[in-house]
Amino acid sequence: MSIAKDNNLNAEELKAYHNSRVEIYEQIENRLPFTLQFVVLPPDGYILENGKEVWGNKDEPEPETVITQFYGKLDRETPENELIYGVLKTIQSGEKETIIKYKVSVRFYPENEETYNYVTVNLISKIFINDQVADLIADQMAVDCIESIYPVILKIDRNGLLEDVVNHEDILQRWEKQKKKKLQYYQGRIAIAYFKLFEQTLQEKELFFSYLQKDWFFKAFFHNIYSVYRDNDIDNYIDFSIIPNTKDVEYNVAKVANKVLKNNRMRIEIKGKCSDARNKTELTNGAYFHIEDNKQKKPVKGTFRAIYFLSPKTHKIDSLYMSCNLKLDEYKSGTITISEITDTTLEKNHQSLFLEEDTNGENEDKKSSFWKRIFS
Repeated sequence: MSIAKDNNLNAEELKAYHNSRVEIYEQIENRLPFTLQFVVLPPDGYILENGKEVWGNKDEPEPETVITQFYGKLDRETPENELIYGVLKTIQSGEKETIIKYKVSVRFYPENEETYNYVTVNLISKIFINDQVADLIADQMAVDCIESIYPVILKIDRNGLLEDVVNHEDILQRWEKQKKKKLQYYQGRIAIAYFKLFEQTLQEKELFFSYLQKDWFFKAFFHNIYSVYRDNDIDNYIDFSIIPNTKDVEYNVAKVANKVLKNNRMRIEIKGKCSDARNKTELTNGAYFHIEDNKQKKPVKGTFRAIYFLSPKTHKIDSLYMSCNLKLDEYKSGTITISEITDTTLEKNHQSLFLEEDTNGENEDKKSSFWKRIFS
């Protein structure tokens, strides 16, 4: 019997749901790819309607909605094993939308657990742009620059906040080797100018550290979630790099920590509105600061929201979602989803979505998916 029927799901809905959460070579068209080893299913008890997960049992409350609020200091334990995460970024500017996918490994080292840790972040997959390996020259050069910074070794404090780049000299040496090879491939003044601009950011350690802090992955993963939670905790400020080549945009947010009774996971929610002093014209033009005598006083509307799910006891990040927008004349939106990939992720039989099919035990050795069921 097919997976769709076994799970009371519409076959076309399930196919679209699966395809939106995997790499392009793992997507399903008319028939299953020969190399496919899993099918992405919604969490247990959920059905699919118009591409969204909907709780399917009207006689019972949705498990994720049964929560109790947490107060006090939220601590973290240093993970002992290497963690693998799938990363999905969605960038919208006007009508144009760009989707970026990749995988990273994160390894913590308990150098001094009372005050700080070291952590290594490494890129362990190709970077996919709109489900394809970069093909435009500009995209290829950007990917080459990004890949050269990995692995990056960071120093973080006890609350998981970034403090320093430890292997800056190694990154510089790696870049010098990569640059010579790339300039043989990308010839011309444009390539030289592009790499020179990137190199200016890379050479100065403080500037490079600032660049990492603006990157959406590092911004979200090393965010200030291991802090004190109080009732009516509404006066917090978050900066997010939603407009390139200018100062980050400020949002005033409230944060709440809840324990999900179903599985004792912690759920952190942060949401608020744009509080940046710059007006609409200034943000559109990329101004760094608000000009007091600017007569065009058009406050900018925008929202911020983040949701973290943390594992019981250790409070490591299982998955997170962070998104913000700005309602300029050309609408701006940025979203990042990070989800841990484990050995048990999507341990589902490799069966047909549409046909009665006997796999004859071909798939006893399951592999983990690129994408875990987000927030399952």
